[in-house]
Amino acid sequence: MLYTHGIKTLLENDSRVVSEVGSKIYPIDAPSGTALPFITYEAVSTTVIHSKDSPEYKQSRVEVVVYAGTYALACDIGNKVRTALQRKNIKDVVRGYEIDKIFIQDEEVEHLEDPRRYAFVLEVEAFVIM
Repeated sequence: MLYTHGIKTLLENDSRVVSEVGSKIYPIDAPSGTALPFITYEAVSTTVIHSKDSPEYKQSRVEVVVYAGTYALACDIGNKVRTALQRKNIKDVVRGYEIDKIFIQDEEVEHLEDPRRYAFVLEVEAFVIM
């Protein structure tokens, strides 16, 4: 699912997000021992849409999670991530995908224990042209 790299690229190119997490944006899981805050992203599901008149595209759901040490910081960074992704598009000719549009479908904040931290979870829907 190469298009998830586009999600990472949009986040890495947003100065507000980078000012909070630096380069700590990881697919699926952060390496063990990574200091808070950081971001993970993972493709959750994909539906392929076929058409006789246009290229096939994928309607993909991606979970983007901001982990932080406090509720306030998780929400602050989560809001910056939402702004960085909402209604954005990106094309990568080398990898062969184009994200036509990104929509935020759902968000929530979870309290996690062991280690104690907060997770701002964004469910993102990406329309990917193949």
